[in-house]
Amino acid sequence: MIVDIQVIEKPEISSKVIFETKNFTKEKDFKEALAIIFMVCGDYYLDPELEVEDLQGFLEEASEKKKDKLALYISEDGLELDFEE
Repeated sequence: MIVDIQVIEKPEISSKVIFETKNFTKEKDFKEALAIIFMVCGDYYLDPELEVEDLQGFLEEASEKKKDKLALYISEDGLELDFEE
């Protein structure tokens, strides 16, 4: 799975993790994505409490909005989901 992980320094330090929706074809892909999310969240002492079903729901929402990417912003304040083209 190809993942783009960016560290954003301003206005506060956070991370942006971008997944392309086309890369989710098997359940293993969802589990790998969760592992990556949990790893990055660990840097901020967060427990994202996400499951495979949550990611599947995110992909369905991205499809409805005709977006190609899931972007997760992770900081000490929590996790925020956005959709990108």
